[in-house]
Amino acid sequence: MIKIKPHHFMDIIKLYGFGIEKFIPDRKYNHNFYLIANEILKDKNVKIEITIGKDDICMPCKYIKNDICQDFITHIQYIKSKDEWNKIIDKRILEYAELQVNQILSAYELCNKLYLIKEKINDIWKEECEENNFKRYTNFCLGAQKYLEF
Repeated sequence: MIKIKPHHFMDIIKLYGFGIEKFIPDRKYNHNFYLIANEILKDKNVKIEITIGKDDICMPCKYIKNDICQDFITHIQYIKSKDEWNKIIDKRILEYAELQVNQILSAYELCNKLYLIKEKINDIWKEECEENNFKRYTNFCLGAQKYLEF
């Protein structure tokens, strides 16, 4: 079973839509994004547990201390904590997709539920610029359609 934040799952599908079919390690953060992404792409039936806290991607990240991300962001005017920003967008995703923390579903089921709320991407990331959200929307849709085999 994979424990994952909803936005991390959407990032995997978005990057898959962008054309990444095999993920490689990230030396900057030293996290497990590549391992989890490759497993999700390989096995659509893998069980996923939803979280908004530290997930299996974050576990070895160099910015995790006391189970909280200590990294920061600069692109949102009133938010500096990456942990705070992630929780904001993950809570929005959960609300729109009618998902719950600790809920367990297959990767395929989660992708389908998130694809159904694709039109809410601008609302979920409303603090982001329009161009980034357009790319996020386009690539997420392409990735989800490919993953769900539409």
